[in-house]
Amino acid sequence: MSDRERADAVLEHVAVLAFLYYPGIEVDDPSYSRADDIEWCLARLGDVSDVERERMRALFARAITDPTATREELFTALVELDGVLAVDHHE
Repeated sequence: MSDRERADAVLEHVAVLAFLYYPGIEVDDPSYSRADDIEWCLARLGDVSDVERERMRALFARAITDPTATREELFTALVELDGVLAVDHHE
């Protein structure tokens, strides 16, 4: 899987979870676990350092509960993590 495909997969996972999340979901669905949702997203990252994994864990948590406020930061973090948008110097 390329860096771009991996970043896209992570963003898709987070987007689905953000779409399904609402305040009080834990009350309505006692089996719901945001930690499990975050792990589902982390699994798409592949092999990253523990420091980056914790950074992304926090970003995923915020992106699930408040996607509008977090989307740019999450996208930027994924770009930095994988070099997804490497500049093409060929003209």
